[in-house]
Amino acid sequence: MRFQLIATLCGPAFLVTFVLFWGVLGHNIPNPSPALSADDLAARYANNTGQIRLGFIISLITVVLYMPWSSYISARMAKIEGSYPVLANLQLLGGGLTVMVVSFSATFWAVAAFRPERDPALIQLLTDTGWLVIDLCYACTTLQMIALALAVLSDRKNKANPLMPNWVCYLTIFCAVSFFPASLTGVLKTGPFAWSGVMSYYFPYFCWLCWEITASTFLIRDVRRRMAEAESSPVEPEQLTASLA
Repeated sequence: MRFQLIATLCGPAFLVTFVLFWGVLGHNIPNPSPALSADDLAARYANNTGQIRLGFIISLITVVLYMPWSSYISARMAKIEGSYPVLANLQLLGGGLTVMVVSFSATFWAVAAFRPERDPALIQLLTDTGWLVIDLCYACTTLQMIALALAVLSDRKNKANPLMPNWVCYLTIFCAVSFFPASLTGVLKTGPFAWSGVMSYYFPYFCWLCWEITASTFLIRDVRRRMAEAESSPVEPEQLTASLA
């Protein structure tokens, strides 16, 4: 159960490192406008090369913290579903693919910062690719979140101690669909639906961060509750052997 607790704590750890390295040091808060010229974008990399390199290199390491967090969620969902944990598997796949999407986008930006003296048009291409990858491939995360919400809402066995209250499930679904406007980033370069706009960046990313914080809070509570129950009701060796058989 200590490993389970560590897995849930990876959620907040991922959140903190993501905001710090991907967002602040990577200069994605605020993120560059797609309307920037190639020369202006190249100057952005040239003037902040060290920070951008450090930010994306470290974020590519710490993004894997999302995997044990998703793994714990999947394990708990499998307990809820029983023999055929379809939603649990879908959540686990969505969590793993989310890590890959974030990793691929950060890799493109790290490549752009690797040679800031290169042709500005190539730097613009790499930047565009990174943002379109992370913005247009959101559906894996959406399915991950919706699968979690549906599994908990359908849980009839743990009414006294649900994994999360119903309002968290509805918040999860709302945050999951908040990514939909990001589909327009593949077309628009200015306005609220561009990748630097309110509806395609600030609103859905804020919703996702709120969900990550809220879900982590209840997941950690769930582990600590079960740890307390295990400590207060020690299992006899005979019972343990029978349960494992």
